[in-house]
Amino acid sequence: MTDTPESPAPDARGDRGGGLKSDRLSGLVLLALAGWIVWLNREFPVGTLADPGPGYVPLLLAVGLGAIGLLVALFGGDSQPLRDIRWTEARRAVVILVACGALTFALERIGYRLSVFAFLVFFLGVVERKKPLPMLLVAAGFSMASFYVVADLLGVPLPRGPWGF
Repeated sequence: MTDTPESPAPDARGDRGGGLKSDRLSGLVLLALAGWIVWLNREFPVGTLADPGPGYVPLLLAVGLGAIGLLVALFGGDSQPLRDIRWTEARRAVVILVACGALTFALERIGYRLSVFAFLVFFLGVVERKKPLPMLLVAAGFSMASFYVVADLLGVPLPRGPWGF
């Protein structure tokens, strides 16, 4: 039997590269997320194109996300199988997710500016290992500038913390 260009040569185990590919899994996850958003959105009135309700844009975004997820799941077979992927950055990803979770709990307790400053100091200083002075300047500048833009210019209320800061 001769191999065609479309089918990869079997490896030592006789496997032809089957199995779930990472692109296809990503597409299925996006499709599931879109379905969950549509399900959550059922509580809001959608309205019409001329008079959209609060559920109109989330439904539109979920349909777009679902379409993209479906396209990726159907046509995304060029990536390597999941079993061949080495998760070398898994510990780093977990640290970042835990830091994001800590940030969400800290926002109401110590306020936006201090929470974002502490998060960026941790992320840039510990995770990324940047030099202290640039790291502190970026953390202070971003926490102050983002608060100014979002809270003062856009008028979105952000938590100020117990010290009003």
